[in-house]
Amino acid sequence: MLSNNYFKLFWIFSVLLFVSSCGKKNQPVNLNDEHVVKNISEELLGKEIKFSLAGYFSSDSAKSIIAGTEISDKNRQGITFSLIEEGDGEFRIVYDTGLLNGSFEKCLVDRMKFSSSEGEMIYYNSQDYFLGTAGGDIYSYVIDFVKKEVYYAHLVVHKSTQSSLYLSENVQDPLLRKFFISYFKKDYGALNMLKSDVL
Repeated sequence: MLSNNYFKLFWIFSVLLFVSSCGKKNQPVNLNDEHVVKNISEELLGKEIKFSLAGYFSSDSAKSIIAGTEISDKNRQGITFSLIEEGDGEFRIVYDTGLLNGSFEKCLVDRMKFSSSEGEMIYYNSQDYFLGTAGGDIYSYVIDFVKKEVYYAHLVVHKSTQSSLYLSENVQDPLLRKFFISYFKKDYGALNMLKSDVL
């Protein structure tokens, strides 16, 4: 009799535990919490996340996550940005920029939006990380996750002569072109525009 009561209590407790765990699974994930965003990114990418941010990157109606990682080994060095979206109750990586020149040390990374674009974009600038006393390079990207397009600017800084700027061929939008040029002109004055990239 006593064991029968224990069995009933155990069974009721098991059912309640199952129901409560199912309920938690269907609860929406709070993408306003930066710790939640970083944890989701790390679980999917399986490596240390240098940058993570939730926003309206792939549409104006549903939030997604951008995660940035840095690779530094003998064969490859650079950064990547991954777009993470939720679908059917789980998060998955739906786009990756591939390896880009840059580092997350001393850099500037932020969201941006043009009035003509759908969704928010990511702006990256390596700032003075690749600069030395005689000059160096500044790498800058605007990443459009709706179009899955990486727009690229490479500034070659010369301390004694005019600095040179290369814009990738896909920088066709006049607003985007003006953005890159005016950003660099602000700090480096007149620029020599290059037709091909100098790496």
